[in-house]
Amino acid sequence: MKNKIAKLVEVGKIEIFEEELPKLKEDEVLVKIKSCGICGSDLHYFKHGGLGSFKESMPMYMGHESAGIVVDGDFKIDSRVAIEPGKSCVTSEWSIKGKHNLCNEGTFMGANTHGAFADFVIVDKRQLVEIPDTMSFNMAALLEPLGVALHSIKLINLNIFDNVVIIGAGAIGLSVMYICKLMGCEKIYIDDHHDYRLDFAKKHGGLSTHSPAGFLGKKAASAVFDCAGNNDSINKCIVWAGVGSRLALIGIPTQDYVEYNPHKARTKEMILQNVRRSNITLLDCLRLFIDSNEPESMVTHEFELDDIQKGFELVSNRQDEVIKCMVIG
Repeated sequence: MKNKIAKLVEVGKIEIFEEELPKLKEDEVLVKIKSCGICGSDLHYFKHGGLGSFKESMPMYMGHESAGIVVDGDFKIDSRVAIEPGKSCVTSEWSIKGKHNLCNEGTFMGANTHGAFADFVIVDKRQLVEIPDTMSFNMAALLEPLGVALHSIKLINLNIFDNVVIIGAGAIGLSVMYICKLMGCEKIYIDDHHDYRLDFAKKHGGLSTHSPAGFLGKKAASAVFDCAGNNDSINKCIVWAGVGSRLALIGIPTQDYVEYNPHKARTKEMILQNVRRSNITLLDCLRLFIDSNEPESMVTHEFELDDIQKGFELVSNRQDEVIKCMVIG
C-alpha cells in the first residue's frame, strides 16, 4: 500500500513522496491522517534547517500535531483519535521517573521517526486517545499544543490567584491563555509584535497589551510564559515579573544562545523553568476541552497535503493574518 508523505528536502522547500507502508507489528496501528498542524518547531526547520547549530539531515519527515481515523491494527477500526507524537521506551531512567518527554530511547513524530504530514501514519496503540464524534479533527490535533501549554502550567505550579503574562500570541501562547482562563485565572495579559494576534487574544479572553504595567499596577506578574524564544521576549518576561515569580521558557530560540539580564532575575529570585514538549497530557487535554471547541478558533487556514508548501510559506511569512494553519486529509 502506497503512502503519500511530505518531507523537507532543503531549507524552504517541501516535496511529496510516495512510500510503501510496511506491515504492522504487534501493538501498531495504522491511522488515516485527517488533520495536522504546522507547529513553530516545524517552521524552524523549514526556515533554518534545524535548531541553532543543530541541523537535521534531509530529506526529513515533519508533522506531529495530528488526529485521524484508525484503519487497521490493534485498536477499534474506524475510531476517531488524537495522536500523542512521543513514544517513550517505558524502561529508561526518565520514563520510569515519569518524565516520558525526556526519554532518549523513545521516538517523536517528525523528529526521529515518520511525521504526520502524510496520508497515513503507523503508531503504537499507546499513542492514541479516542475522541468523541462531537470533536472535530482540527480540535483533536490542537490537543497537542494544548498539551504543551498544560505541561508548562503544571511545571510552574500555576494557581488561579496568579497574575499571568504571556509573551507571544501564537498557537502555544494562546493555548496557555485558554487553559489559564479555564482554570479561573482572572488576570491574563498577552504581548505580541503583531496587532492582529493581540486583537484575537483580547477577543478570546486575554487582556492584550504592549505593556502590562498599566494593568498590573503594583502587582507584578507572578507567572510568566515566554512563548517566543528570543532575547526581547525573555527580557520582557523578567522585567514584568515580580519577586518570587516563575518563568516558563517554552519558545524555541533560532540560535544556540540567548541573552538576558541575570541581575533582574536574581534579585527577584525568579524560577526559570525550561520546558520540553509535553508529558502525557493528551488525555487530560481531551477531558479539559471535551465540551468546548473554543481553541479551534485559532485555526485560520487549511491546506491539503499536496499544497503543504503553500501552507508553510504562508505561515513562515505571517501572511493573511494567519494564526494556526492545518494540513487536512
